[in-house]
Amino acid sequence: MTLAAALFLAAFLLFQVQPMLGKALLPWFGGTPAVWTVCLLFFQALLLGGYAYAHLVRRRVHLILLAVSLAVLPIAPKEIAVAGPTPSILLTLLLSVGIPYFVLSSTSPLLQRWSELENPYRLYALSNFASLLALISYPIAVEPWLALGNQFRLWSVLYALFVLLCGAACWRSKDVQLPPSIPVPWRQWAWWILLAGTGSALLAAMTTQMCQEVAPIPFLWIGPMVIYLSSFILTFERPTFYHRQLFSLSASFFIPVAAALAAVAGKAPVWLHLVVDSITLFLCLIILHGELALARPEPTGLTRFYLAMSIGGVSGGVFVALIAPILFRSFAEFPLLLALVAMIAAFSRWRIEGLSGFNQLPMLSRATVAALAVAILAPLVGVFQASSAPGVIATMRDFYGVLKITDFKLEHSVRVMTHGRTTHGMQFQEPLLAPEPTTYYSRLTGAGMTVSSVLSAAPEGARIGVVGLGAGTLAAYGRPGDRFRFYELNPQVIDSARRYFTFLSGSKATVEVVEGDARVSLAREPPNEFDALIIDAFSSDSIPVHLLTAECAAIYRKHLKPSGRLIIHISNRTLDLDPVVRGIARYLGMNASRLENNANDSVGMYPSTWMVLSGSPKYMPGLLPMRLWRDDFASLWGILK
Repeated sequence: MTLAAALFLAAFLLFQVQPMLGKALLPWFGGTPAVWTVCLLFFQALLLGGYAYAHLVRRRVHLILLAVSLAVLPIAPKEIAVAGPTPSILLTLLLSVGIPYFVLSSTSPLLQRWSELENPYRLYALSNFASLLALISYPIAVEPWLALGNQFRLWSVLYALFVLLCGAACWRSKDVQLPPSIPVPWRQWAWWILLAGTGSALLAAMTTQMCQEVAPIPFLWIGPMVIYLSSFILTFERPTFYHRQLFSLSASFFIPVAAALAAVAGKAPVWLHLVVDSITLFLCLIILHGELALARPEPTGLTRFYLAMSIGGVSGGVFVALIAPILFRSFAEFPLLLALVAMIAAFSRWRIEGLSGFNQLPMLSRATVAALAVAILAPLVGVFQASSAPGVIATMRDFYGVLKITDFKLEHSVRVMTHGRTTHGMQFQEPLLAPEPTTYYSRLTGAGMTVSSVLSAAPEGARIGVVGLGAGTLAAYGRPGDRFRFYELNPQVIDSARRYFTFLSGSKATVEVVEGDARVSLAREPPNEFDALIIDAFSSDSIPVHLLTAECAAIYRKHLKPSGRLIIHISNRTLDLDPVVRGIARYLGMNASRLENNANDSVGMYPSTWMVLSGSPKYMPGLLPMRLWRDDFASLWGILK
């Protein structure tokens, strides 16, 4: 009983801390989905280390490690900056939670190895159930009610309880000497690693795909993780759940649909992306983990099997987090992995049916193989079409995502910068129209009218701060004597704004561009005395949460003149940021006005919604909803549209 309780609590804590850590690190590294991808790599790497340790360790050694791990409590992540965001994230996680996470990672295979159950794989199902419970409970029962610091403190208390339970289980157990297992052929090792690695890589790639379409927020990370764990539970607890033909046929339909939606990202409704991607991920993981469950060895080879699975997990994480951004200029790994799953399903059918006897196969089996062939080809065609899309003159990818520069013709020839499904700027190509501000920054938008008002009130020159560069469109408003200071995290955005657009170079104002996270930069600078500070730092379709907290708002206020205006862009497909900005207004003692505009294609104006904070509030209606986010407490559940 103690052993089962220790295993359950270990798995619960292992997966409860993952979204907590991801949420803590997200503001420090630009709010990009790649933060979670690198976190997954760290978790998988420590899982590999834990499984290798479980394969070799003796009981007394583990008791010592359990005691040592208590010395790092309570856990409290602190940012560590080294060369590049990926090494910084990995080092921050290692020093913050490395030892406890390693201990938890080794617990499941270790206690299964020491158990006296005839079928220890049942404990694996219990472990996955606890992990699933941890993920589901986080956005429902933890994130909305506890500040982040309190979450880490509670987790540390539960970890100390786990150490007591695990220590008791170890003390009562014996170092079991399992009978020699039959040597595993290299082909079997490769099959285990391929199945586990493809599942791990698809999880990371699908999560990135989803977050690009909505926002890099923890409860969107949790959805794919829940599907991932559910597939393990269903296939390992009930191997009969996996029906090759049924799941192969189903996947052969959804894989081309998911690949097609990925190819037209931004043109389909968000809900359709999420539904199709979730179903496709479930079907693919059932195929991968179903084959893995069918290929598992006898209990004597248990730790070796888990070791192969963890090697695959790390390999998949390394591919998506480190290799794919170098190999591809787009998120091509997502459709390619879909094609690989279809290949694996077809190969599994071939091993059972025999490819040479295709004409003798039953009609349903032939239809399945044919459908899988389509499922293999469709994502590959999508990758080719995406790479040769008309009008695309540049595609760049880095840690912060995929940036695309496209030329096309509407009423006029235009050049557009996009990131994910969000437009970051558009410029007319005709010389007479090129200086005209467009999209969300046109003269009749909330930003355009407010900036024009600020400039007219300062005829000798105004100081304007802008968080988020995009194509540099707002510099078009600059006059001689004005100073525009842009803050931009992504170096490729800065390079593209200067190389492919002329808003910065053609501005009459003095223009400065500060590379780095705006909040960090503003916190370090002396007061800038801005007449207006514009917050427009979109990450795909959402402003990073850390730029809308009370602590960050105080930094903004420090850089404004007493009469200065804080202008915040809240246009969003999925989140209603109005209550959050009104909460900031009340916190700062400022008045909040909402300005909206419709589209006007003739002048390149997009529909947009801006909030303008200024002066002292004359009247703040009590019926308007308000939410004040803080650095350690910001839940998105209450502002979903």
